[in-house]
Amino acid sequence: MGAIELRNKIIELLNTDNVSYLEDIFEFAEKKKQPSSKSDTIAYTVQGKPLTQEAYVKQIKDADASINAGEFISVEDLEEEIRNWQ
Repeated sequence: MGAIELRNKIIELLNTDNVSYLEDIFEFAEKKKQPSSKSDTIAYTVQGKPLTQEAYVKQIKDADASINAGEFISVEDLEEEIRNWQ
């Protein structure tokens, strides 16, 4: 979808008298205009804990360091471990 077609579709969506809807769209657009802060939530853990950009990058670097240190289990070893559960 090109920029012109996308712009026209957005204009169609904005053609409403629903003030609450328009306020939500405006708030969303204003947030997108602003550069994100390092304290903004950008991801969530599998437990649902919010992560800032700084915490997210740290988790990725920590995971990468663990892998480089050999702290992982191969698929084959995991499959063997699962077979031993039974």
